[in-house]
Amino acid sequence: MIDGSNFSSNTNILLLSILAMSIILAFYFLVGFISRIKKLKLLGASGKLANLLIFSLLSTSLSFFLIGVSGYNALTYEEVLAEVEIDPIEQQKFKALLRFKDGTEMDFELLGDEIEIQANILKWKSWSNILGLRTSYRLDRVVGRYSKLSDEKNKKRSVFSLTDETDLDIARWRKQYEYLNFLLDVEHGSASFVSAKKNQHYQLVVTNDGLILRNSKTNKN
Repeated sequence: MIDGSNFSSNTNILLLSILAMSIILAFYFLVGFISRIKKLKLLGASGKLANLLIFSLLSTSLSFFLIGVSGYNALTYEEVLAEVEIDPIEQQKFKALLRFKDGTEMDFELLGDEIEIQANILKWKSWSNILGLRTSYRLDRVVGRYSKLSDEKNKKRSVFSLTDETDLDIARWRKQYEYLNFLLDVEHGSASFVSAKKNQHYQLVVTNDGLILRNSKTNKN
């Protein structure tokens, strides 16, 4: 199976190589054109000029294409933070295993019909995403959530922290990014919740806007 990110990366490398070669050839034909003009070799100069225009056009087209692709990738950026496995124990009670991309695992026993994961988000201006600045996030809590409001009000709740006590507190975390305040679009809390009524496998994803719990293709039937 082709990995989409690898395919995109390899394609970009190929296009960048072609772009670099086109620029080199365009420069070569420019030098040749100037040389022919100085020597009054008009026929040779016209050939160099034609080649110069072809490779200049190719270089310009590839440049705009790569800028467009880069901008699209930046604005649709997603990063998978963890795999989330749900294992129901009984009605309104389930286990949740979070397996992070660094191999760390955290498991919780939660009450409710749904799992909710919360985070603090620093969202940057769209144009800064194009320059390569990615959403800054700090996972906060995992919560067992009831579908019915009456259950949410009256039944026992379960909330666990996803932040290590040794981590920076929120105020100090924000302070780390003070020098980028002019690029900041909004600072907000983000949460995503999904059903936990059956064995499910989700992906916890951060986008430019916040968190998403996405149904995984590896779900058991």
